[in-house]
Amino acid sequence: MTRLSPVYWFVLGAFSTLAACGGAAVPQEQLTSAKAAASGAEVGGAAEDPKAALHLKLAKEGIATAEHLIEEGDNEEAERALWRAQADAELALSLSKQTKSKAEAAEASEQLERLQKKGK
Repeated sequence: MTRLSPVYWFVLGAFSTLAACGGAAVPQEQLTSAKAAASGAEVGGAAEDPKAALHLKLAKEGIATAEHLIEEGDNEEAERALWRAQADAELALSLSKQTKSKAEAAEASEQLERLQKKGK
């Protein structure tokens, strides 16, 4: 039986290690997008609406989870968490806008009623 050189074992070990850790790249672009979406939702007033605030909280938790997964080297799962976080942040912003639009519509309706009553 032939004996394999130590260099062979070193190279084999190095490739095995790279194969085990060399999964997906760090989802930096997705992390940036999710953080921007969460910031946009905050600026858009999501924290003031209960439903929107819940989704904003979920988005922030998802980003934190993804950052932890990136530290652990699980970039594929981190990317999935970031997609969910971005979706939650976008939903939070949409819910916040919807609430504001409903309030503005109600205000306009009340003003119209007042004007109609004055005109009679």
